[in-house]
Amino acid sequence: MIFIYSSAQVVVESLVVNHADNPTELLELVRKMSIELLSTKEELQETRQQLLTSTAELLQSQNKLISSQSELQNRIKDLEDEVKHFKIKDQARRSVPLDVGFTARLSHTLASGLQRQQTLVFDNVYINVGNGYDATTGVFRAPVAGMYIILMTVSGVGGYQSDDVEVVHNGVTVCCAVAPHGNYGGCPCNAIVHLNVGDTVWIRGIYDRPDDRIFGDYYTTFSMGLMLKGDDGGSSF
Repeated sequence: MIFIYSSAQVVVESLVVNHADNPTELLELVRKMSIELLSTKEELQETRQQLLTSTAELLQSQNKLISSQSELQNRIKDLEDEVKHFKIKDQARRSVPLDVGFTARLSHTLASGLQRQQTLVFDNVYINVGNGYDATTGVFRAPVAGMYIILMTVSGVGGYQSDDVEVVHNGVTVCCAVAPHGNYGGCPCNAIVHLNVGDTVWIRGIYDRPDDRIFGDYYTTFSMGLMLKGDDGGSSF
């Protein structure tokens, strides 16, 4: 603006010098110049307003870009968290055995009968996929949730009464087996149960019968196997 006014002053001075002998013509020229200057001033003000508007729009666009960038970063973080969660879940799934099952037998004939609720330990393990059965305690602990089949047979000893036993799931009776008394006959106890991870199944005596006997070797066995893998929370048999 200072440059424009300075230039106008130089022009006016030049006009005064060149038209000093014709004041009317000089006034007309000055009037036209004033109109042009006012028009130029308005154009400059309009341009300034346009620049201010453009600057505001640029700032608004910049803010939107910053906001979009922040949202994108948050979304990327959410996706990274989801991927991490799925990786952990997949690793956990891969670490869980898909096949679970065992067969164990009583390696010797019991010299005395079981006490009430005493665990019958099948100490000779033939197979133990998934390591759910503990041959030292006689307890199976489910490493995987799902439907399991239980197969148990108890055999008596000729000339002796046979112990009555029961299959228990978390301490609740599932089924019972009573071997024929006085001979070597066997009695099965089979069932299907739903187990959650960590549920336990074992065999125990029903009565206190110290004079009873259970025939060992291959005649008294305990087996379990996973039939259908499932989620925790199902109901038991």
